[in-house]
Amino acid sequence: MVFGQMGDMIKQAREMQGKLKKIKEELKNARYEAEKFGVKAVVDGEMEIKDLIVSPTVAPNQMTKLVKEVVNEALKKSKDDAAKKLKEAAGGLNIPGLG
Repeated sequence: MVFGQMGDMIKQAREMQGKLKKIKEELKNARYEAEKFGVKAVVDGEMEIKDLIVSPTVAPNQMTKLVKEVVNEALKKSKDDAAKKLKEAAGGLNIPGLG
């Protein structure tokens, strides 16, 4: 009986490993955007900035503030989507840190 349960646990662990690998690839290819007043940030699911566009019409005294805001917003979208995907993959398991 114990060996059967152990086999099931190993099988579940392998399935989870496969799901996590797939999610990692999806997140690597995902793009999350945020835009505000002529500043646009694009990040991927690994939370790396892929593009940052600043319109020449953006006032220099507002540029730093706007860049921070849009980058943080895009990163939040990336983080939220990653947490959602991981929670779905966990199939209702109560894993700390996943929301």
